[in-house]
Amino acid sequence: MSDFDNVRDSDNFDEFFENIGYRFDESFSSGWERLAQSVKDIYNKTTDKFEDELALPVAQTYVNDALQNFVTDNVKAILELRVELHDDWFRLYCTVNAGGIYAEIASNFSLIHVQLDRNVQRFVFGQQTYTDILNLRCESFIKRQGVKLAIWFYHSVLKKDPLGFLLSYVNIARAKDEVIYIDINRWLKNNKKIMGALYKVQVNYGELEEEQMVLKAQINYRDLLASSNSEDIIGDDDEPELMQGPVKPIDDATEPSQV
Repeated sequence: MSDFDNVRDSDNFDEFFENIGYRFDESFSSGWERLAQSVKDIYNKTTDKFEDELALPVAQTYVNDALQNFVTDNVKAILELRVELHDDWFRLYCTVNAGGIYAEIASNFSLIHVQLDRNVQRFVFGQQTYTDILNLRCESFIKRQGVKLAIWFYHSVLKKDPLGFLLSYVNIARAKDEVIYIDINRWLKNNKKIMGALYKVQVNYGELEEEQMVLKAQINYRDLLASSNSEDIIGDDDEPELMQGPVKPIDDATEPSQV
């Protein structure tokens, strides 16, 4: 969609979302009253939803910028968190320094689900490979051997990978089997640029391509129209119940929120 081509030119992740919001405002400012009246007439005749879908490409650099701003800068134990995006999969690199253990690790994931709207901001990943230990340093020889033994026990006895446990330990995500749930509401809720954009557009799922993630989104016509009128054209009672985000996202991130 040509109106969104220049979102790639933003300097950072916040500006990317600000540009999305600006483009929606710009696109819908012309002939607003006539559009609003048309939508009212259409909505009075049918209960069908608007299903226009937008593809919003997010470059790998934006994803890593977001990880730096919202995770690495806020979680003391994480020294680095970045991804390399490929077609239908990505490789996650993480550097952790906690409890006298310094570790550089990496693992491959698929993107199972993305939900970004006013209520829920969640990514769900499926782990494809065991975690590779790229570098490991410990404050003592005994602790180093203990870490190696724990990894061996996970892989050889439990037939599982310890990455989910590690991400839970440093309070980033929760894991269930090989699926990792990350609720990012706690980092986004005070960001007016991003939350403002999520009132205009909601992301329903995403796809991975080489060096970019493509978010599939829909316009929130109700909020766009309500922003120029004193009353909602489409009210909350007219819509199906939304999935509600957890009050404390990280506490129950192991399960999708219940409708």
